[in-house]
Amino acid sequence: MAPGIRVRLATPADAACIASIYNEGIDDRVATFETQHRTPEQVAAALIEKGDRFPTVVVERDRVIVAWAGAGAYRSRAAYAGIAEHSVYVARAARGAGLGRLALDALCREYAARGF
Repeated sequence: MAPGIRVRLATPADAACIASIYNEGIDDRVATFETQHRTPEQVAAALIEKGDRFPTVVVERDRVIVAWAGAGAYRSRAAYAGIAEHSVYVARAARGAGLGRLALDALCREYAARGF
């Protein structure tokens, strides 16, 4: 990993940064059909609700969160208990540097650790 890059599990304290990056994706129309911005409070609540079962990871560059990848339930039926869906978002200023791939790879490791 490049100097200054760190990948870790997200916490509710990261909600403002995650919301900011997500909202850029909404504005840029590159990764979602959503149209309503998320608040840090909404993101923090979602992280808490997902708990340890559905992880979110962040990528920091020089201690600033520049990318994230998050897991969520695919379907509520028991047949899909071992399946998750995910999203990957990268801040505008950090796109093209491979940081989204770092986030996705880290999320996949977390999937494996949780038996997905």
